[in-house]
Amino acid sequence: MSFYAERKLPDAVLLEIFRYFSFRELAKIAQVSRQWRRIAYDPSLWRTVNLNQLFSCPLNDEATLLMLLQTRLVSARSLNMGECSLTPNLAKELSKKRYNLKSLVNFSACGNVRDFPTGLELMDLRYSWGDFAFMRRLPRHFTNMKYVGLGAVSSEFLIPDIFTKMRSLRVLELTDCNVLSDDALAKISLSCPQLESVCLNECKNFHGKCLSRVLKNCPLITTLLVRFTKLCDNALMSVKWEETRVQELDLTGCYFITTTGISNAISRLPKIHYFKMNQCGFRHILHLTVYQEIRPNVKYTNLETLDLRWNFLLSAECLEGVLRQAPNLRYLGVSHSPRIPPSVLASLLKFVPNLRVLEFGPLRKESLSESKLVPTLINCCPQIEAVSLINFKMIDQNDSVALQDLKEKCQNIKEVKLCNPRIEHVAIGNRGETITVERLLIKMDSQLPCPKNTLGMKIMLSQK
Repeated sequence: MSFYAERKLPDAVLLEIFRYFSFRELAKIAQVSRQWRRIAYDPSLWRTVNLNQLFSCPLNDEATLLMLLQTRLVSARSLNMGECSLTPNLAKELSKKRYNLKSLVNFSACGNVRDFPTGLELMDLRYSWGDFAFMRRLPRHFTNMKYVGLGAVSSEFLIPDIFTKMRSLRVLELTDCNVLSDDALAKISLSCPQLESVCLNECKNFHGKCLSRVLKNCPLITTLLVRFTKLCDNALMSVKWEETRVQELDLTGCYFITTTGISNAISRLPKIHYFKMNQCGFRHILHLTVYQEIRPNVKYTNLETLDLRWNFLLSAECLEGVLRQAPNLRYLGVSHSPRIPPSVLASLLKFVPNLRVLEFGPLRKESLSESKLVPTLINCCPQIEAVSLINFKMIDQNDSVALQDLKEKCQNIKEVKLCNPRIEHVAIGNRGETITVERLLIKMDSQLPCPKNTLGMKIMLSQK
C-alpha cells in the first residue's frame, strides 16, 4: 500500500486496523505521520493497558509514567502497572481518574502515598510489595470494590481493616497470607455480605473453625477454594452444606482432612459442578477403607469437572461410584493410584460419554498399547477434545498407531499431551506396609479447566 493510498483511508478504517496491533507496535506506527500518530493514540485503543506489553522490563521512571497517565492513558479503564512503583505523584494522578479507572493490578507502594483512585472495582495486590499501610486510612475509597486479591506482603497491612466499607465485594482471593486467621475471615465476612467467591491459597493459619459462620454471613458464596490450608474434618462437618450455594469446591493440599469430612460435604452438595481434591490427607493419603465410604447415593447431574489426581489410595469402587452419579461429567483427572491402572479406567469410561478432557497417569510406568484405554476412549467418549497421558513407557510403534486412531476417529480432538518424566522412589506407609511409587517431578500444565468465579478470570475479562 502506497503512502498516498494510506492517506486516502478514512480515520475510522485506520482505527479499526490499528486495533490489531500491540502497544509497542502502536508506538512505532505513531511515528509514520501526524494522522497515524493521532489515530494510534486514540483513547479507545488505550482503555485496557498492560505496561508489561509496552516495556520490556519494569519502568521506574516516574516522569515517563506521569506523561503516559496524562496523555495516552487519560481514559484508561484497566491498568496493569507491570510491577512499577506507585509513588505519591503517580497515585495523585491516578486519583484524578476516579470516573474512568476501574481495575488496577500488579504495582508496589513507594513513599508516603496520600491519594488513591476512589472508583476502583478490581485491585490485585497478590504479588505486590512495599508499604500499603496508607490504604488503612482510606476505607471509603473502596466502597465500589468488587474483586480483591491480597498477598503475603500486602495482607500484613490490610487484613482485616481494609474490608470495613467493601459492602459490594464479590470475589476475595488471598495468597500466602499468614495474617489471615479464622477470626479475621469471620470479620471480613461480616463486612462483605455480597461475597460470591473465596479463594485461600496457602493461608497456613486458616483452620476453618469459622467456616460455617462465614457461609452464613455470606449466603451467596458459590466458589470455595481452600488450597493448602489447615482445614480439618470438624470444619467441613460443621457446615450445613445443603443450605449453601456452593458449586465450586477445591480441597487441594488439605492434609488434615480425611474422607470422613469429604464424604460428609459432597454427599450434601448435589448441585456441585466443580470438585478438586488433589493431594488430600497426610502425605497425600486417605485410607482405603475410608475412601470406599465415598459412594454417593445422589445424582450429580451438574458436575462437570472432577479432579482426583495425586490420591494414591483412590479405589476403583470409589471412582466408579462417583462416575455413575455424574452422567454429564466433561473434565476428569485421575493419576498415581495403584488401584486405577489403565485397564480399570478404561472399564469406567462408559459412565462418562460426554467427556471432553481426560488427564490420566498410572502409578507405575505401563505400556499404552497393552491396555484398552485408547480404543475404549474412542468408543465411549466420541466428543473427547484433549488427552494428557502421564507416566507411560516410551512410545513405540503400536502406541503411535493407537494415538493416530484417536486423532482420526475423534473428530473434536485438538491436543494429545504425553509426559514421560524423571522419576523418584518414595516410601509411603499404610498400616505398616511400604509402597514404592514413581513420582512426577516435571510440572506439566493441566488441561483441566479452572473455576469460573475467580479473581484471575475477572482480570482476564477486564483486559478484553
